[in-house]
Amino acid sequence: MKKMIFVALTALMMVGCDERLQDGTYRPYSGAYKVYVIDSCEYYGILDNGNQNFLAHKGNCRFCKERRQKELEELVIKLK
Repeated sequence: MKKMIFVALTALMMVGCDERLQDGTYRPYSGAYKVYVIDSCEYYGILDNGNQNFLAHKGNCRFCKERRQKELEELVIKLK
C-alpha cells in the first residue's frame, strides 16, 4: 500500500500543473500575472481569486545589479 501511494505521488509530481506549449516551453500557471514595482525592483505576482499568492523577483532590474556591485565593492574594501 505504501508503494502505491509513493508511486501515485511520484506520478503526480511528474505530471504537475504546467502546460507545455508547441515550442517546447512551459506555461507554469494559467492565473493572472501582473508586474509590481516595489523599491524600484520589478516582481511578478500571481493573483488567484483576487488573492495575491506570491511575488517573484524578475531578476533583470539594473537597480539590483548596481546595489549588488556596490555591496561587493564594500566587502572587498573591508576584507583588505
